[in-house]
Amino acid sequence: MSTYVLGIDIGGTRIKLGVVDTDTGTVIGTVQPIDTPRDTEEHFYQAVVDQVDKHLASCQLKRSDLAGMGVSIGSYCYADGSIDGMSSFVPFMVEGYPLLPRLEQALGLKGAIDNDARLIGMAETHYGAGVGYDRTLTITLGTGVGIGICVDGKPMGEEAFFHLSGHVKVRTGGEFPNSLDREPCYCGMKGCFEGTCSGTSLEIYLKEVFGPEMTNKRFFELAKEGDSKAKAHLDWYLEMVAAALNQYVYLYCPDVIILGGGVSKGLAPWLEDLKSRLVGQVHHLQKTELVISQLMEDSGVLGAASLFAALA
Repeated sequence: MSTYVLGIDIGGTRIKLGVVDTDTGTVIGTVQPIDTPRDTEEHFYQAVVDQVDKHLASCQLKRSDLAGMGVSIGSYCYADGSIDGMSSFVPFMVEGYPLLPRLEQALGLKGAIDNDARLIGMAETHYGAGVGYDRTLTITLGTGVGIGICVDGKPMGEEAFFHLSGHVKVRTGGEFPNSLDREPCYCGMKGCFEGTCSGTSLEIYLKEVFGPEMTNKRFFELAKEGDSKAKAHLDWYLEMVAAALNQYVYLYCPDVIILGGGVSKGLAPWLEDLKSRLVGQVHHLQKTELVISQLMEDSGVLGAASLFAALA
């Protein structure tokens, strides 16, 4: 008999959820995204409950069919299920916010919670592009930049100590365009990887360069079509991404770096270009591979569900 676990992946932009058969590592049906409610707690929990019940009905399941739930979120998660806040992405989720207990109360399910990038790394290692590698580094380019490191199939360390590793420096700060440096990133630095290359930061950059209608998706389309202006700015972006990747090679010596998140879809046509810029090498026998995530939308949900299954 299959064991079904609800996976909830809470991001600053969207919440993605799905039911996972943890015996096979497969998502039942299709991962369901909704916009992350930011206005009130009541709206937030009601939206999650409504979407869960809608999704369960589409899978011909009930909440009582679930063994429990795993929750993935871009925060440091404490042992009691509280979080250290979401870096202002969701205003009411402040330091010490009891997210897991409130989700358990709202859904009537027992759960487990951990940092999203850490769980995405676990999902990629067991079910995705990291299968077959001993040391995997998963970098999620989304609302922010998430880092997940696994060694021999397990997250490095018992806690998410690396969840802010997306804040390595990739530029000095103050360079064009000024839009990226009007305010320092919440990490306190100008020119960090997240403040330059996350999906949020890239779109800020593009709107200043191309105009307010530009989006990340359209930018990558233009570059693929051969637009000279888009290609020039893409080259700048690839150089910034490569600056971070080379630092991670020396910090963590991964066998493979897996690029996930919404931006990685746009980067896929330039994977070989990025590989040519990945020059970091810890010793002459060491080589870091670079790949695009195979799981994409499913990764956070799979990682969250596998967390509950591992702890149950």
